[in-house]
Amino acid sequence: MKVSVNDVTGCTKEITVEVPKETVQSKLDSIYERISHEAKIPGFRKGKVPLNVIKKQYKSAAREEMVQHQLPEFFRTVLIEQKIDPVAQPQITHLQFDEGTPLKFVATVEIKPVFDLKKYKGLTVKKAKTEVTEQDVDKALEQLRNQLAQLVPVGDRAAQGDDWVLIDFEGKIDGQVFDGGKASRYPVLLGSQSLLKDFEENLIGLKTGDSKTFKITFPADYGKKEISGKEAEFTVKLHEIKAKQLPALDDEFAKDAGKAESLKALREKTESQVKHAKETEQRSKMIEQIGEKLIADHKFDVPASLVQLEQQRLVQQGVERLRGQGIDVNQLPDEQKKRFVEGLKPVAEKNVHLALIIEKISAAEKVKTEEADMDAYIQKVSGNVNQPVDVVRRYLRQQGNVDSIKDWIQYEKTLDFLISQSKIEMV
Repeated sequence: MKVSVNDVTGCTKEITVEVPKETVQSKLDSIYERISHEAKIPGFRKGKVPLNVIKKQYKSAAREEMVQHQLPEFFRTVLIEQKIDPVAQPQITHLQFDEGTPLKFVATVEIKPVFDLKKYKGLTVKKAKTEVTEQDVDKALEQLRNQLAQLVPVGDRAAQGDDWVLIDFEGKIDGQVFDGGKASRYPVLLGSQSLLKDFEENLIGLKTGDSKTFKITFPADYGKKEISGKEAEFTVKLHEIKAKQLPALDDEFAKDAGKAESLKALREKTESQVKHAKETEQRSKMIEQIGEKLIADHKFDVPASLVQLEQQRLVQQGVERLRGQGIDVNQLPDEQKKRFVEGLKPVAEKNVHLALIIEKISAAEKVKTEEADMDAYIQKVSGNVNQPVDVVRRYLRQQGNVDSIKDWIQYEKTLDFLISQSKIEMV
């Protein structure tokens, strides 16, 4: 085969391939031979159809099989010979193929960037003390109460801060409804500023069934340029108001919600959880500092396909988080959904960039996921989901998640290694 490889970017290669006509014809003959044993054509016994008839009847099918099955085999051979390891499926273009001629195509593939490791040991990071105060425990218990609060209709009361309201709205600029300016039965948590502050403030004081028309001006730095700085007139109808009803903070609450024998025991349990959360937060902040320094010192292009996959993961994670807050993403205006997705791209690029550096450090330091690491992970999951260890292990294998979990554990172990090698300044 004739092969030429051109570097398009630091992580994109364009591979031009030409498969000799003799090789192509040999593969085609094999395809026709197989078809001749299976084909059923009126006037001929099975397996006795002349080759010229087979070629006439099945030329299109043979060509499709060549492209769908044989071309990938040719390309795999090229990748092995050229020692190229793609991170995603190739894009095949400029396909030229006909019987009696060479098979030609161009494949564009992305690979992991090639780079040298810079300094990654002895980095200076700051860490705050992880003291837990009574106020911290009170705040955590209040959050637990809010999580278990029930939303109840408020009756004839007007909407106020912290209420959930369900509204229809229509916004117009210069008398015309603008893109994203209209929605039906849209949920809003007053005070959350999920919408513009001025918009939410105009909802306070309305009762169920009320309508209101008001004007607001979009900020000059609003994300949607075509309406930034412009005045809009909104008409709103309020359908429903619900308020949070918090459970009493007593021994019964401790037993039901906190799985503790008493309120005192729940406070002790909560204190331990808050301390662990603070330690986890400080670890995350140290990792963020290390990551910023590593990314600054390791400049390279990142594969777009990996960024896209990470962006999709972040979007799904965000959707689940919003769903947990009672927000249905499908009901959000298209423009808001678009901003949500696009806003995650820089985060995805940063995550992929750091992951590639960490992967190389893992290899340099020979960091591996051991069986004991997997056992500890499964044991933790077992406790969290209240299922036997064997059940969890079998489920992970059935789902095909074992390799991805091992990769994640190795990544986390490498981060712990970097923290252990850092110069930590307490603040």
